[in-house]
Amino acid sequence: MGNFVANLSDTDLISRLTNFEDHFVERKTSGDHSDWLKTVVAFANSTPIGYPAVLFIGVRDDGNPEGNINLDSLQKTFAQRMTLAYPPIYFRTKVLSLAGKQFLAVLVPGSSARPHFAGLSYVRKGSTTIVASDDHFEELIATRQSKPRELLKWVGRIVSADFMRTEAAEIMGPVSHSAELLVVACNIFFVTYRYQSGSGAESVPLRRVEISFDNPRNRLKLEIYPT
Repeated sequence: MGNFVANLSDTDLISRLTNFEDHFVERKTSGDHSDWLKTVVAFANSTPIGYPAVLFIGVRDDGNPEGNINLDSLQKTFAQRMTLAYPPIYFRTKVLSLAGKQFLAVLVPGSSARPHFAGLSYVRKGSTTIVASDDHFEELIATRQSKPRELLKWVGRIVSADFMRTEAAEIMGPVSHSAELLVVACNIFFVTYRYQSGSGAESVPLRRVEISFDNPRNRLKLEIYPT
């Protein structure tokens, strides 16, 4: 991510300033505070991952700098606004000059941590509203995926599991062994479980897990396949 940003020279940035606005360039005056955060969030969410979009601050729509700007104060105000983004967004600022007037270029690479939001995410903990932690946030995202969504309903509960085998299936049959598992956690990548016997927690990628239902026991059933 940093290489794309580092490779943009001042000349490259000035060239982008004077071109028409596109998906990866936007200009704002120093007084146009209200849209800074929305623009940066949109860049982080929409720009190809690692490719830098640029928000120019202190310039007019025609690409001409305003001039007479307190850049130190401007950068501090901008950084403060960006603390509201969640999850945090990587950005880099550069002071540029055109026609003897200075302005700010904010480089925002497309983010691999997206989606980002223009504000914090909140969850309930008991009777209290708290800021969502990274784990909470990942769980919220996971609930939008069908397999994680179903597994998250069973966190802290017992499920049936068949550990499948594909080798020698014609001789041994498809099931290696069955077990009862306690679902510990789940995200969009893997599910974590613990055997009823009390052994340590283990995790398995969701691509190796199929979901079914154990009707006689009225509970979820997992079919876990080998790598």
